[in-house]
Amino acid sequence: MIFERVFSKVKSLFVRVEKDPSVIANFVQEPLILCNFCATVFRREAPIHSEFLACPSCGSIARERVIYQCILDELGRQKGETGVFFCGAPVLKPLRLLEFSPRYNPLRYQIYHETLGEYLASDFDLSTHRADIRLDLTCLEDVSPYFGHFDIVICAHVLEHIPDYQLALENLYRLLAPGGLLVLQVPLLERQYVKVTWDEFHGDHTRVYHRFGFDLQIELDRIFSSTRSVVGLLDFPITSPEIDPMKYDLIKEKQGNYIILGESKMRYYGLGCPDLCDAFLACRDSEPIQESGK
Repeated sequence: MIFERVFSKVKSLFVRVEKDPSVIANFVQEPLILCNFCATVFRREAPIHSEFLACPSCGSIARERVIYQCILDELGRQKGETGVFFCGAPVLKPLRLLEFSPRYNPLRYQIYHETLGEYLASDFDLSTHRADIRLDLTCLEDVSPYFGHFDIVICAHVLEHIPDYQLALENLYRLLAPGGLLVLQVPLLERQYVKVTWDEFHGDHTRVYHRFGFDLQIELDRIFSSTRSVVGLLDFPITSPEIDPMKYDLIKEKQGNYIILGESKMRYYGLGCPDLCDAFLACRDSEPIQESGK
């Protein structure tokens, strides 16, 4: 089988990859994808969209691999330890990670627990999603036991469903240990924030209260010690009628305050279409949060 031969060669190149991740980009050619979570090589057969391109082993979809790439790249920048795969990465071993509303997959759950010092999955509604704990990001009683506990928090496609999202952002900060990292994803469809005053629901019938733009980073800057936007590409035509074609204007004005994943990573790690490969990175320092009075 071609995949076994390719994977065998990838494994033999692992030491080289650890020193130079571009080896993967030079080695794996379309239509193959290398999962940056579990190291599975698979054929690119689904639509090139951030909600698809699912790994057949761990189930990670394109937008989730954007998150893993953000974590690996940021930890590499902070600690000088380059990692290509989330699974088994030594830099992750002592860290505690909280993930909000994850899509459950048995292998991914196992890899999280084997790779990290601690992994917890949380959700607001345990009757519809599998999770370890229930957390309402706007409820002090829920979140206060975990203040300052986590080194990494993943909050993906949750914030748009919370009416008081500013309070949720402040509590995300509080959940982080000093020096901790938040990886935040929301559907970035607008040039600037739009309050949803009409009936809008996502596929699981969850109400949407907000449509965000990159001006969300201004609110993150108010709370976190350092923030950066992450994009797939920056200069390309947006063709989807769902997305404001001017959505990237704001960060283009913020020279240097963003990260471009780039075409190679998007292709070889299967990160999806560029106009949906977006995220925010936010770090907390040891200073106390500025209280909002809520």
